[in-house]
Amino acid sequence: MRYLFLFLVFSFFSAGFTQTMKIGLFTNFELKKIKINKAVGNYHVMADSVYLGLVCVNDIMEVMFISSGNMSINFKGKKYISIKKVTISPLFEEQSIQFTGISPTFTARQYEGDFEINAMKSALCVINLVDMETYLEGVIESECGVSQKYEYYKAQAIVSRTYAEKNNRKHISEGYQLCDKVHCQVYHHKRTSNTSIDSAVCHTRGQVLLLLNGDFAPTFFSANCGGQTCSPEQVWDEKIEGLNAFQDTFCIYTKQAKWTKSVPISDWISFVVDKYNFPIDDSLSLQLLYNFSQGERQAFYLHPGYGIPLRDLRERFKLKSTFFSAKKEGEFMVLKGRGFGHGVGLCQEGAMKMAKNGYTFDQIIEYYFPDFLISKVTCK
Repeated sequence: MRYLFLFLVFSFFSAGFTQTMKIGLFTNFELKKIKINKAVGNYHVMADSVYLGLVCVNDIMEVMFISSGNMSINFKGKKYISIKKVTISPLFEEQSIQFTGISPTFTARQYEGDFEINAMKSALCVINLVDMETYLEGVIESECGVSQKYEYYKAQAIVSRTYAEKNNRKHISEGYQLCDKVHCQVYHHKRTSNTSIDSAVCHTRGQVLLLLNGDFAPTFFSANCGGQTCSPEQVWDEKIEGLNAFQDTFCIYTKQAKWTKSVPISDWISFVVDKYNFPIDDSLSLQLLYNFSQGERQAFYLHPGYGIPLRDLRERFKLKSTFFSAKKEGEFMVLKGRGFGHGVGLCQEGAMKMAKNGYTFDQIIEYYFPDFLISKVTCK
């Protein structure tokens, strides 16, 4: 059943609504040393309970991991040792500061908000304390780029805000709520250029997707579904309320709709034999192995009886999606695939195409999440 999307204010909202987020930064790295500089505005710096001064535009501060619970700081010609926690706070809102990896090296990233740096078991942990709406601006630019239509940005803002609220304890055992990687939401910098992203986030402020019982809805998304969204059971062995597979015609001619990859036959055979005991000596099974067609999304390679999940093949051979067909050509298995990502929920390129075709943000959301309600809630 497709529900009309209503804007509701819930008096009793079971999940609660968070205003400030704690986001783990640089979580792809085992961070040993980081440089902090190029402040836009001035930032207070505290080392444990000691005030070290202001980081201004021309100042450089370096923080180094020593051991678990132990850091050192180089700042304005002085070295501070045996530091357990560093706190960096702006004097005013909408200021930002830059972080650059020294060990390991990574490209500089500029963020707004407050920051905490701790020495964990084997590396530094950098946490960004940031307003939800500011966080979403950075997420949307990191996830979607700067040249999309306004209605798409509004739809993505609602989807991303809902995801953040629903999963706001995903990394709580590590001292923060969400991280900056794909399995949470990509958050590689503050919003840097497109002001329509700010406007889209502001226009949808407080708006989330809910289930009928008032809980936050499960708002997964991926880059391109390949023309058919994916059932959660095929990805996570779990049925998730409101997320069902369906044909999506909006993304089939977009940038990431199709892909091809060649894998050496020896690697392909070795994997399915060693891990799944594939009956390579059976001539019929061998012919099936070399010819696999997937007109609609499936969960298993060839047949469930062989017990080879497509998601395992995707992970092992670093494929863009599980939505592919395979055929032996010479000494290679040639995979012709569709889509990019897990394919569950909103298809970003499909939603972008809908916005270009004149659909509004609520129509986009209704298309991908027909069983969820758009609701406006207030922060607690």
